[in-house]
This record gives sequence, structure tokens and C-alpha cells, in this order.
Amino acid sequence: MKNMKKFIIVFLCVLAACLTLGGCEKTSSQIETESMKNIWAQNIEDVRTFTENNFVATMKNATYEDFKKALDDGMTVVSQPFDNDWAYRWGQFNEKHGAIKDAVCDISDRTADGYTSRVILTGEDDEQMAFTITYDKAFRPISSTIADYSDDSQQTMGQKMGVAGGNTLTGLLVVFSILILLSLIISCFKLVGKIAEVGPEKKDAAPAKAPAPARAAAPAKAAAPAKTEEIDLASNQELVAVIAAAIAAAEDKPVEGYVVRSIRRLKNNKWR
Repeated sequence: MKNMKKFIIVFLCVLAACLTLGGCEKTSSQIETESMKNIWAQNIEDVRTFTENNFVATMKNATYEDFKKALDDGMTVVSQPFDNDWAYRWGQFNEKHGAIKDAVCDISDRTADGYTSRVILTGEDDEQMAFTITYDKAFRPISSTIADYSDDSQQTMGQKMGVAGGNTLTGLLVVFSILILLSLIISCFKLVGKIAEVGPEKKDAAPAKAPAPARAAAPAKAAAPAKTEEIDLASNQELVAVIAAAIAAAEDKPVEGYVVRSIRRLKNNKWR
């Protein structure tokens, strides 16, 4: 019974060890990826070594004039097309900054089509430019470029702050200049609108025609004398009294002050 327990314990320990070792093993894809990384790292290091031994050493130990003369005499360093391209870039640097005081390979890297390696060149005026060599996948140099280079790591804090302040000031000037320009454009729009509203001066209105003289009205025909009818006062005493009272009331005088001598009736039956 005891031997059986020991056997089970040993078996479980061996099984656990096998499972642990099996979980630590790398897959074939992982192994392949690590191998490719190691190969690329070695290739990059080989490109860097080639750049230092050929390009850096040549540009540090020879002058541009000597290098150009050797090429004209038929010397080949890499290939005739690349050597001519290299000489052209070197000549550009020489014209701007004089002879090369120092050359350092600072970056080598892998690209989709091959590799690149950059050399920082320092001229007689202590200005720097970046000379970049492009390699194909077979490590053959195929082209080169050169461009201005600024090493921020060599600048002091004051220099960095000065550059940052200059950039900020430039940005503010550009922004305010654009705002002023926009304000002027908007003001011009308002002025154009006012001009359009005023328009050309209107012509003076033609003088109004004098009203035609009114035709003289034809003299009204004299009204025909209304035919009258004499009323007998003696037979119309009441009518006489009424008329006399009405006249006295209108004149606000006593009736005794009036004497009715005659009463006439018009044909239109209106009393006067």
C-alpha cells in the first residue's frame, strides 16, 4: 500500500514536470521570427561597418579635390554611377561648409527595399549635414542624398528655448496677420454693399408741367325771375301775425316794431 502511494506521487511529479517543460517550448513561428530578427540585426551591423570603413574613412582622410581627381583618373570605389553621385553630394557640402572636419555614422536601419545608413558630416564652419546612403538587399550602395542637419542634443537649454520662442512668435505673427487680412476683407464687403445701395446719381426730375389754365366758367344764366303771387293781407290776418312773430323772434325785438306790408308766394312753394 505504501509503495503504491509512493508510485502515484512520483508519477504526478513527473507528469507536472513534463507539462511545465512542454509549456516553455517555443513554437516554430516564434523561433523563425527570432531568427529573422537576429539576421536583420547582423545585416544592419554589417551595413554600418561597411559605411564606416568605406565612406566615413574616405571623407575623413581625403579632401574633395583629391577624391574628384581620383575619379577623373578612373578610380572606382563602389561603382562608377554611385561614385559620381557620391562626389556630387560631397561637392554640395564642400561649397556650403568647406572641407569635412569630421564624419560619423550615427544610424543604420532596415527598409522595405534594403538598408540605409546615415553619416553626419561637420564642415569647417562647424555646420552639419546628413549624408545618407541607400543599400539594396544585397548590401550594394545604389544612391545617396544630402540634407541640412541639426543636432538638438548638442544645444543648450537656452538655445532650445530661444528656438521654441522664435517658433511661437512666428506662429502668432502669422495668425494675427491672417486675422487682420480677414478683417480688411470683411470691411471691403461692407463698403461694396454701400456703394451698390447708392448707385448712379438719379437724373433731375423733369419740371412738372404747369397746370392748364382753367377755362373760365360760363356765366351762369341769370335765374329766371320766379313768378310770384301776391297774397291779400286783409284776408290772411293770421298768416301776417305768424310771420311777424317769427321775424320778431329772429331779430329779438318786439312784434310792435314790425309792419307787414306785403306777402308774396313763389312758385316753388318756398317762402322768402
